Amino acid sequence: MIIFPWAEYHQTKMAIGSLLGWPWALSSLTVGLVVVACASAVVALVAASIRDQRRLSHIPGPRWMGWTNLAMARKMYGGRAHYDMLELERRYGPIVRTGPNMVLVSDPHVLRMMSAARSEYTRGPYYKAVRINPHVDNIFSMTDDRQHKTLKSKMGPGYSGREMGGFEPGIDKHVGAFVRLIERKYLSTAHEYRPMDLALKCNYFALDVISELGFGAAFGFLREDRDLYRYNALTRRFFPFVMFLSSVPSLLALLGRWPLNAMGPAAGDSAGFGRLMQFAAGFVDGRLAPGAKRGRDMMQAFVDAGLTRDELMQEVFVETVAGSDTTATAVRSTMLCLLGNPAALARLRAEIDTGIASGLVSSPVRDAEARRMPYLQAVIREGIRMFPPATGVLSKQVPAGGDVLLGHAVPAGVQVGHNICGLLRSRALFGPDADVFRPDRWLEAEAAEADPDRLREMVGAVELVFGYGKFQCLGRTIAQMELNKVYVELLRRFDFTIVNVDKPVRLLSAAMLIMDDFWVRVSRRDEAV
Repeated sequence: MIIFPWAEYHQTKMAIGSLLGWPWALSSLTVGLVVVACASAVVALVAASIRDQRRLSHIPGPRWMGWTNLAMARKMYGGRAHYDMLELERRYGPIVRTGPNMVLVSDPHVLRMMSAARSEYTRGPYYKAVRINPHVDNIFSMTDDRQHKTLKSKMGPGYSGREMGGFEPGIDKHVGAFVRLIERKYLSTAHEYRPMDLALKCNYFALDVISELGFGAAFGFLREDRDLYRYNALTRRFFPFVMFLSSVPSLLALLGRWPLNAMGPAAGDSAGFGRLMQFAAGFVDGRLAPGAKRGRDMMQAFVDAGLTRDELMQEVFVETVAGSDTTATAVRSTMLCLLGNPAALARLRAEIDTGIASGLVSSPVRDAEARRMPYLQAVIREGIRMFPPATGVLSKQVPAGGDVLLGHAVPAGVQVGHNICGLLRSRALFGPDADVFRPDRWLEAEAAEADPDRLREMVGAVELVFGYGKFQCLGRTIAQMELNKVYVELLRRFDFTIVNVDKPVRLLSAAMLIMDDFWVRVSRRDEAV
């Protein structure tokens, strides 16, 4: 027989009442009501969890991930999302349950269907995590299709480059600045060793390009050769935090409230995104001031299209962050792959050298010329395939009435995320050596007469990195032009050797694939042209 310690219970009850400053002790009835209320809340929570767990229990995936969003949040915060998402696809297939209300899909047809122009799928709560101002949407965070379509149509002319006579001169300017920085400070010889962090320099290059095109003047990272305002260092910390929030919908509702608002950037900060806020406010107010001189940049096109001050402020961030980190990641990860594959590097160099000798490659290489270089295009696609710059799940919400995805019924309101890492390492699509950097697979697919659709399917899968349909990336043309030029201009002049062969780089995969500590020895090619 169990005897309840009533004396200790009474003393505890009196102590609680005294601690709370109540003039009377808690009555047994009050305590009972509190206990019942707490128990009811727990029962309701457990019942809701069981309901949510059962609702998607027919979809493959780790059973424990069906009970909580924290499992996926931990993967996003842990810095290995690229590998974790690939492992999920390899183990469970093209559709995987990863949360109480979340599935990941790596099937390209489903991903295109959700983003098609007339699709009823909408962006899910995930996108709210990428608001810089938690109360104001940008082109990337908008979940209302009509608002997104309206803003995108206004911004389209700016991303066409017509305001500045095309993007090519601005990109050429900073490819040249990248080359001159290496020649000035980082060329090693038999008598002098000058190691260079190629990952960081790729960031500088991409930041200067997008600021030149977007705002009419470069930030000056390449000129100063330093991490201005600690932007790159603080960005590395920012993305894991944002991805953790994006994986837990209940936390997204707290954005803009204490304590999360205290953890975000502020306009008074002297570094990182806070410093970018100051730049954005000053730049936009200057451009909108009465009698202000017209710019020849993307921002002027946005002003002419009627974007509001708040919208312009948000787009400064979108251009800077999305327009630089993704391109920088593509460049440095592809360079890493090339330096680890001497045969591919030699074949690309041979194509470059032959093009120069025959007059088909100018200095600097023109975008149109680069597009006619088949092996260069294969290298670009293969580099993006191996390390997609953006690894976030970009979840879309199942419309009313639900849907059937890959043979599985999926109820309305479920979040369907992109497993881009799983798709781009698909052995069914890219072959049994899908984990190997091998640009030749693209030329082989083009030449294959037995399966003429294979190349189209491969290209279509890689192009999903830039989005699709109503959610296609506006800056795709800029990014592709940068990639078309930078490899040719670097590899025609320099030899690169990895310094730390045991650990060439440090990787952090959290929405963006962040890479640093990519130290190389750079020397001038004997036959540089």
